[in-house]
Amino acid sequence: MTNPILLLACLIVLVTASSAANKPNIVLILADDMGIDSVSAFNERLGLQTPHIDRLVKEGMSFMDAHSSSAVCSPTRYGLLTGRFNWRTRLKRGIVGAWERPLITADRLTLPLMLQQHGYATSMIGKWHLGHHWPQRGGGVTEKLADIDFTAPITGGPTDRGFDYWFGDDVPNWPPYAWRENDRLLGRLSTTAKALGLKGVTDGPAVADWSLEAVLPEYAKRCSDIIRQHQHGDQPFFLYFPMPSPHTPIAPNNIWKGKSGISDYADFLLETDWAVGELLAALDESGQTKDTLLIFTTDNGTSPVAKFDELATQGVHLTEHWRGNKADAFEGGHRVPFVVRWPGRVAAGTRSNEAVSLVDIMATVAEVVGHPLPDDAAEDSVSLLPLLRGNAPKESLHEAVVCHSISGHFALRRGKWKLMYCQGSGGWSTPKEAAAKKQGLPPIQLYDLEADPKETTNLGSQLPDVVAELTAILRRYVEDGRSTPGKPQQNDQGVNHWSQLPWKK
Repeated sequence: MTNPILLLACLIVLVTASSAANKPNIVLILADDMGIDSVSAFNERLGLQTPHIDRLVKEGMSFMDAHSSSAVCSPTRYGLLTGRFNWRTRLKRGIVGAWERPLITADRLTLPLMLQQHGYATSMIGKWHLGHHWPQRGGGVTEKLADIDFTAPITGGPTDRGFDYWFGDDVPNWPPYAWRENDRLLGRLSTTAKALGLKGVTDGPAVADWSLEAVLPEYAKRCSDIIRQHQHGDQPFFLYFPMPSPHTPIAPNNIWKGKSGISDYADFLLETDWAVGELLAALDESGQTKDTLLIFTTDNGTSPVAKFDELATQGVHLTEHWRGNKADAFEGGHRVPFVVRWPGRVAAGTRSNEAVSLVDIMATVAEVVGHPLPDDAAEDSVSLLPLLRGNAPKESLHEAVVCHSISGHFALRRGKWKLMYCQGSGGWSTPKEAAAKKQGLPPIQLYDLEADPKETTNLGSQLPDVVAELTAILRRYVEDGRSTPGKPQQNDQGVNHWSQLPWKK
């Protein structure tokens, strides 16, 4: 007699396999510290060429009003992988520090966890920067460097949050200065020991050379290898490639050093574009381009370490259209390139001027694979699939888009209006908050981005009704625990933990 439980299990496997076979591969590339003006297709005065990213622009849809949820690194990564703003967690400002515990909780639905449920093989190559459970000598976990057992498994990272495989780092120039593979450190652990003053730490298995110049080429190779490995498989794959570039340290490989004839930073930007091209070539050569949904974007605006003024004297203009830079509430802090290519599904060479956020990737992919999102997941994510299909709705997909600066200051965007809850930049550019306070600048900044895209004229005192309307929206988003329709949710920490909420001052 046939076992009914076994039969049911076989049917589930067959249905899952059949369903997965009709789903696209998904490649998500996240460059680091690279504003929209760093792409030559979007900036005629860039002074450099990014041909591989430009190719994606020609073959896909570009979102010209796209924003990272934060103007710095790890908060944006949280939002991208969860569809939820980082400020709903303990991270009210700044970034996740070295040796810090995971920011993504174990019960949180993530992009890779969702895709695993739909039969995807999930891989990550590159920078995590969202915390780990560091093993403590003698058992347990710790956030104290002196107590960490570097020879034990490190949990709470990518493979505990939905990835089948991870090879990468936390931040390349942060300790422990070694490759990571799944839950282990690899390679030159003696370098870690020497740099941190640790004793009794020995090297692990030999892997590729750990040098800052070797990181980007190694990641590009491994991403390309993963793509090619799936060439003849029946299982769709999800590849997440959070790049280490052009973030500091500015470390172009020897092959690229001097290529621009301008600076190491310009060389590194060119190498970043090359790495994108390596993945495109792997898709082309393995015959998987037409079956792959590819997203290219970045985690925040360009860092001032690029030395904007020096580059400008040599014809390279990285702040052509927007005020500010990485860390800021100004547009230059979070206005990022966002390109989606899906041959046969997304019209080539198209552009959308809809204001969107990187948190929208979660809901977009959910709709692509047919995953109904529960109320307690992706609370701030809106699907962009109608736009990608060329069916732009009459109303904006977002009521408003929220961004966050390094110091925890909010910016809210609705239509042409941009409201900033800070006296200065909220970040690193002039005027910084301390200087703005001394100057007695207003605590609120309101800009009309249609008439004043470089945010030069503060209209806050002239239009108090607009300020009040936008503030009411932000307050509702905070207190409801979500910015999308659905059942209200709890933030991980209550509103009393925020010092930057305008109605709490």
